[in-house]
Amino acid sequence: MLALALLAGLRVLCFSLAFPFFSNVDEYRHFDVVLKFSRGYWPTPGPDAYETETAGFVGRFGSPEYLRDPLTPAQVEVPPPAWLQSDDFGRKRVESTRRYLSGRHSLEADQPPVYYATAGAWMSLGRGLGIHGLRLLYWVRGLGVVVAIGVVIAAWILLRDVYPDNRFLRLGTPLLLASFPQDALYYITADAFSPLLGALGLLLVLRLMVRPDAGLGAYAAAGAMLAAAFLNKYPNVAVLVACAVPTIVSLRRGEAGRLGRWAVLWAVALTPGALWMGRNLLRVGDLTGTAFKIERLGWGRKGVGELFDHPLFTPGGAWTFLSDMIPRFWRGELVWYQHELGWAAADWTYALTSLFFVGLAAVAIRNGARPIQPRLGEATALLAVAGGVAVLAGLSLLFVFGEDTSPSAAYPYFVQGRLISGVLVPFAWLYVRGIEVATARLPGALANRVAWALLLAVVLLAWISEIVVTRPVFASAYNGFHLP
Repeated sequence: MLALALLAGLRVLCFSLAFPFFSNVDEYRHFDVVLKFSRGYWPTPGPDAYETETAGFVGRFGSPEYLRDPLTPAQVEVPPPAWLQSDDFGRKRVESTRRYLSGRHSLEADQPPVYYATAGAWMSLGRGLGIHGLRLLYWVRGLGVVVAIGVVIAAWILLRDVYPDNRFLRLGTPLLLASFPQDALYYITADAFSPLLGALGLLLVLRLMVRPDAGLGAYAAAGAMLAAAFLNKYPNVAVLVACAVPTIVSLRRGEAGRLGRWAVLWAVALTPGALWMGRNLLRVGDLTGTAFKIERLGWGRKGVGELFDHPLFTPGGAWTFLSDMIPRFWRGELVWYQHELGWAAADWTYALTSLFFVGLAAVAIRNGARPIQPRLGEATALLAVAGGVAVLAGLSLLFVFGEDTSPSAAYPYFVQGRLISGVLVPFAWLYVRGIEVATARLPGALANRVAWALLLAVVLLAWISEIVVTRPVFASAYNGFHLP
């Protein structure tokens, strides 16, 4: 398992180095907030919000390859990186970037602080170790490597507790996670932290069901991890809601002696979020601190009577939402020369197998002949995944989008799967469990062999598709493999 975790870390490290700065998913905005936290102060969303040093990093090390128009021959040729050209050229690039950022608002300034504070401290450590320039940027991205390793190990510990006698689920789920091609781990973004925080929150809560006599500290630790997940990214509320299932089951069993400990868990889980929202209300006038961002993005809020006027409530609209969201949950949203880095064959496989295998796992939860512990864990995982999908669907319903916004009036769907990456471990768990259910009726050892064959086929497809679509990225002169 340690070897598998290290493989996951090396894979993320390789792709993190392959992608130049700054990615199309607002990486420069996230970096600026990290930079501010590294200096020890809170960012503000007002005009002239960007650091002078941010302009220096973007001007010197930013690549134009993400958004270059591939259909215009005159624009296809990319100039060499600024660090390979004259000092005068570099100064002009920095000055041009500074003018571009001048007067612009920071849309991430009032976002939850866990990732930015952690990445800021990590950045300060890197500087203390003498890391500067482009290497410092890749150092900050390196947190994704830590997440990848931690997710695999956390999933293994979790499933070892839930399935002490099921080797396929204990090893198969970490194998899928080690190969999962979600590209949010490759660049600077708060989404990179959610898989680990969501996994640890789920792990610590479900361990309380295996070890019901754990001390008060274990309950407080579980609550603290849930609080950290929520204060990293609001859609991680799906994990918090799902973790209410073990609490309810415990109390329904009549374990009155644990009521106080569960109360401590939820007090620790909910208080930091409540304080953060109170801070937002006092400072910017809304609970989530997103009103300014929504306004700048050009979205409007719907009235209550308009919420159900949406194509999501039609079969075609629901299918469009799911078939577009699921592949992005698997692979992310990075583009290269304005083309999203996806492969149609892989995308369809991700969408159809996810619906099929997770659906099978959901149906199998009702099997009363199985022990309560696996069924409880799977029910919690299912609620987390369903909650994540519900969050994206709810966001799709809440807003009126403009003609040129993303989402737009013509395509009013939140399909950014990276936003719910906090449910990555529950999803992988259910996916692998669904493979087991699909093959369970085969005779004897054949069921296990076919299950492993199916899982390995999906893993191989994930590796091949990611390598195929990112081949041009590895050749970029702007990436970490071409550092001077």
